Amino acid sequence: MSRLGDTIRTARLNAKMTEKALGKKCGLAESFIKDVESGRRIVSDDQAQRILKVLGAKNPVSTELEVAAEPPVKLRPRPRAYILTEEEQKSPDRKAQEESNDAWLDALGGVVKRVPVMGPDGVIIDHVLTPIIQGKIEGGAPDKVFYYRCPDNLLRGFRVHAGDLLLVVPSTKAEDDQLMYIEYEGKRMVRKLLKLDGGRIQMQAFEHEFSATLGNIQTVKVLGRCVKLLRTL
Repeated sequence: MSRLGDTIRTARLNAKMTEKALGKKCGLAESFIKDVESGRRIVSDDQAQRILKVLGAKNPVSTELEVAAEPPVKLRPRPRAYILTEEEQKSPDRKAQEESNDAWLDALGGVVKRVPVMGPDGVIIDHVLTPIIQGKIEGGAPDKVFYYRCPDNLLRGFRVHAGDLLLVVPSTKAEDDQLMYIEYEGKRMVRKLLKLDGGRIQMQAFEHEFSATLGNIQTVKVLGRCVKLLRTL
């Protein structure tokens, strides 16, 4: 058991709470609390402070893995379309370059793929060359996966900042403590989900502090699971 896990377990027992009850108050799964207490999971400092605050601990301890506070990442502007002039379109050099690029992409078609980058409005704004391994991209069909470009810092507490790219593979099943690409009230977004009793689903965000919105299996449409993060330094 880790020092942090022992502290949380002691405080929880003193508060006469179960792992499940503590998880609900913190917006976390019961299995997450159990893993933290047993030392099988290392949590962020923000999560540790939140858990201990719920338990009323007076002297919260830091996590074993200290993570330096990261400055906000400015949202990269949407790429501006560049329109070629008529002379540039007819240029022999331009045509030769396009033919060369097409040839390389054809040759590498089974190795890499130009995966589209989607904005929050569902419009393709860019592409990222991504490797294909055994016919899959991170377990998803190459023609079904895409990158979602985060438009804001609402997931900053989960280490995802504005402008970051999240690789999304198709999924229709809500998963606990997993960043999921969803549609809610006509808007598409990424949120960390937690399944509650009665078919309720908690959609979690974490900018400067933790926040959550409640929905249900009828109103929250799961479209994909985020499996990889790309960040531009």
